[in-house]
This record gives sequence, C-alpha cells and structure tokens, in this order.
Amino acid sequence: MNNFYVQISVPEAARMLETETTYVYKLIREGQIIPARTDPIKLTLNSVVAYLKKRLPSGFDLVQVA
Repeated sequence: MNNFYVQISVPEAARMLETETTYVYKLIREGQIIPARTDPIKLTLNSVVAYLKKRLPSGFDLVQVA
C-alpha cells in the first residue's frame, strides 16, 4: 500500500518525530502538518514525512531503513 494512505495517530507521529504529543498538536494548529481526519485526529504517514523533509538542510534526504 502507498504511504500516502497510511494513517497514524498523534502519539505515533510524536514517537516518529521524537517529541511530545503537544508539539504535534501545535504543528497541526499551525498548519505545518495537515490531518487526514479530525475525529479522532489521524495523520497520513506522507504528511509527517513531508514535514520532516522540510526540516532537513538542503542536500540531505530521508532514507528508509528496513
């Protein structure tokens, strides 16, 4: 399945970003991560990866480790 359709919870996103859930909620409020659903809030894996890519310095890229 394409990662675009994989939905994760806010706590799962927080673990991926190694941060608190409150920070993920802040990113959602600021529009930096757009939720796929709002009740309950679900994020797409793709939106979290896109946020991470925006935070990387130019010339860097994310690599998936198996």
